[in-house]
Amino acid sequence: MIAANDIVRAVKAIIPLLSEDDTSVMLVHLPRLKERLTHLSACFSSNVQHSIAVKTNPHPGVLAQLVELGYGLEAASLEEVRLAQEAGCPGSKIVFDSPVKTRAEITLVSQEPQMLVNVNSIEELARFPQKVQCTLGIRVNPQVHTGAPEMFDVSKNESKFGVAVIERTKIIEAALSYPVSALHMHSGSQMKDLEVQRGALESLRDLAHEINARVPGKISVLDIGGGLPSESMQDETKMKAYGSVVTEVFKKCSFTLVTEFGQWVHAEAGFALSRIEYKLEPNRLFIHLGADFFMRDAYTKPRSFPLSVWNNSGEEYRGEKEAFDLAGPLCFAGDYLAHGALIDVCVQEGDYLVIDHTGANTYGLWSRHCSRSVPSLWAWDGEKMKKWSHRQTINY
Repeated sequence: MIAANDIVRAVKAIIPLLSEDDTSVMLVHLPRLKERLTHLSACFSSNVQHSIAVKTNPHPGVLAQLVELGYGLEAASLEEVRLAQEAGCPGSKIVFDSPVKTRAEITLVSQEPQMLVNVNSIEELARFPQKVQCTLGIRVNPQVHTGAPEMFDVSKNESKFGVAVIERTKIIEAALSYPVSALHMHSGSQMKDLEVQRGALESLRDLAHEINARVPGKISVLDIGGGLPSESMQDETKMKAYGSVVTEVFKKCSFTLVTEFGQWVHAEAGFALSRIEYKLEPNRLFIHLGADFFMRDAYTKPRSFPLSVWNNSGEEYRGEKEAFDLAGPLCFAGDYLAHGALIDVCVQEGDYLVIDHTGANTYGLWSRHCSRSVPSLWAWDGEKMKKWSHRQTINY
């Protein structure tokens, strides 16, 4: 595969900057990130707050960039709340969604002005004081299947997330008994069926209306989560279609809407380089990025990443290709980036494999297995390359 035109200059810029110790590096493509965020905002009405999932790429430089561009951040732990705050994100744009908040964490976040804090259960809600400064929400499990893979299907009947929507009376009474002003749902990553998602949105909307019929204005915020898979940027995208669904469902409502997209924003806004350390017969390459970088892929169906090969002079191979197995550096048998990947036959030890679309769930999921160092991370702004963090040795 030939590298996409918009990363050719970036690759040519990074290769001369690499030292012998830079066996692998991660890169953020800022123009791509900005393009995706612009498209995201254009797909929804102006009253929608987009809080991007921190876990998808928690690097401080990335988070600061998101905040600078006006986006919020969604945290799945108190540590991620602190990362969001350190990035300069205002409390009114931070969402906190951990399903196992401790009493100490609840005491802390309940007094954070305007931070949206979603509880995972009625039992968790009971730990909150009657007077809070945060915006308090209840996570509802819509009990739908949007086509997400089993591992990422968080809205099935037996899900550990949220209060089942069939417990409607329990949710309404809890909302009326506590200082709740928001409802939250997330149907799962990699959702495919937007019509099923439409039904989930309508269910959440109707539940909010039912609560507000009892106490007018009680529910003012609806957090509808994220969940769309990454996609190529085209005129007609799935995100555009989903934005239309959301607009239709809530067109006669005055709720403030919140989203929590992650992979859709980040996946194609990052790429990585690994030095090819060994070329073995028959057609096997050993590289420095494996299941430590692509941990999710090691335990689920591997994603297909665009690949290209460059020599250490910054020139891309564009000749005949053959199928190669790409083996990673870890000491377990499943550590392969790909089997049968089409790679230029001229590839040599010391060349660089460029792996595109690696911006999501890679840096944030870096594995401590074999105690390998976390690669340095660089940012490409379209003109120049800047190192955002150095190679990090794991300390115990």
